[in-house]
Amino acid sequence: MFKIFRKNHTTANVELSDNNQLNALKLAAQKTAEEFNVDEQNIQSSIFASAAAGNTIIENRAVFMFATSDKKSRVHTMMLTFKNPVAWGNDKVPVDYLIVGMFPDSSDQNTVDAVTEKVTNIMHDKAAQLDDIKFNDSELNKLNQSFTN
Repeated sequence: MFKIFRKNHTTANVELSDNNQLNALKLAAQKTAEEFNVDEQNIQSSIFASAAAGNTIIENRAVFMFATSDKKSRVHTMMLTFKNPVAWGNDKVPVDYLIVGMFPDSSDQNTVDAVTEKVTNIMHDKAAQLDDIKFNDSELNKLNQSFTN
């Protein structure tokens, strides 16, 4: 009867003052901490560790990374899109979508792998629409919600 409204956890058309990977990671940590009401320093450490372990690049334009928190009991995602792509990793992949998976501390590698696979598959299925979705708040919110439905 009543629909529970979910927070969207998306920010579109971000313009970084210094358009590089380090600033994108810092912003991702800040936004993730704000969105999920968790400690920013812990999230930044977690996101940087995820990036250092290796980036999951999807469709040559999106990066997926994850963070953990003892304040979360289920998986959530947060997404940023960049007005100007950020050169990512050693290969300088032009990333305009950044997706952070927020996992409970108790999550095992199988859970992380399953969510990573789901995000990858959905982004692959939507590849032809990503340019249109990128700045459309409603469609971006739907895309982000599909990762954890």
